[in-house]
Amino acid sequence: MIIRILAAIAGLGALTSVPAGACTVTLRADGNTAAIQHAMDRPGKTNPVVCLKAGVYRGARLVATRSATIRRVGNDKVVLDAGGQGRILTIGADAIDFRLEGLTITNGKSERGGAVALMKKSRLTLQDCWLYGNASTLHGGGALAASAGQLDLIRTRVTGNHGDRAAAVDLSGSVRARMFSTLIADNEAKGTVDPPVRLGGTAQLEVVGSTVAYNGGSGIVVQPDGGGRRLLIIRSSVVMGRPDAIAVLRGEAGDVSVENSVLWGNYGFVALDLATKRSLPGFSLKGTERYRPERGSVAIGIGKCTDPLLRKDLTGLPRAASCTVGALEAPVVDVRWTLLERKKQQPKQQPKDWRDI
Repeated sequence: MIIRILAAIAGLGALTSVPAGACTVTLRADGNTAAIQHAMDRPGKTNPVVCLKAGVYRGARLVATRSATIRRVGNDKVVLDAGGQGRILTIGADAIDFRLEGLTITNGKSERGGAVALMKKSRLTLQDCWLYGNASTLHGGGALAASAGQLDLIRTRVTGNHGDRAAAVDLSGSVRARMFSTLIADNEAKGTVDPPVRLGGTAQLEVVGSTVAYNGGSGIVVQPDGGGRRLLIIRSSVVMGRPDAIAVLRGEAGDVSVENSVLWGNYGFVALDLATKRSLPGFSLKGTERYRPERGSVAIGIGKCTDPLLRKDLTGLPRAASCTVGALEAPVVDVRWTLLERKKQQPKQQPKDWRDI
């Protein structure tokens, strides 16, 4: 069964990096958000690369009908703010490749997919983005909803969102989704056990080097809502939930794989590998990165970060091949101290007398 899961995820195809080419148009936050849509629709043989200067772009409600990239210029914050008047981005055509890079997306509001919606057979990538303070009012996906195509979240924060069924991310239909070095935290659904992340339909999700923690309700719910099976793979990640870290029917537990991870909460009949820990992850819970594991954490050193997309954590810190599980790498001094203490605590084997062999 797990082999089938891995084969299915592999079928998603390898991520290809988009070259940092020259901007086709550069905009500033002067209140004319229609200029972003116009730049996205700009005719030409090459796909538009729309570069945004620092500032708040208010009333941004965009519809993508061709491949394009919208990216931040420089290190200062670029905010797309819908002002609670609608969804910020809708993928409105099949067979396109759309990217958001380095943007803060906030105050989106819609029945499903408060900030972003992918309902077409296209590819959507969010890299180094922050989805905050968005809401769905009816069908789930406070920040993001997807039911087709391929969705990739890379070094992206999804925090402080609200919605029914799935406060942060709602995956359904035939969508294939992946999360790398992504943080999903502090999202609240209306139901007491409704999760931040939900899989329905025949959706497939791979959670790698990411953190799902301190949200309302369970962590990730695999929920039948029609024919077909759902597939979930969790690797080198932290998943926390109340009462369940992973909620899945007994008959579908074989469609869930967990490796080199930390779980806090129930996980039903899901089989865990020997490296996975059932424990609180030992977050610092202070400072600007409160979900970074600290000295003594069980999350330190048990992750596998050989994938090129995992060589940096959520904040850009480099990661070793044996890494801290979750979206945030532990400080180097804490890693060294923790690994040394573990080595000290390992029982020493006494050499056997040759006569006892």
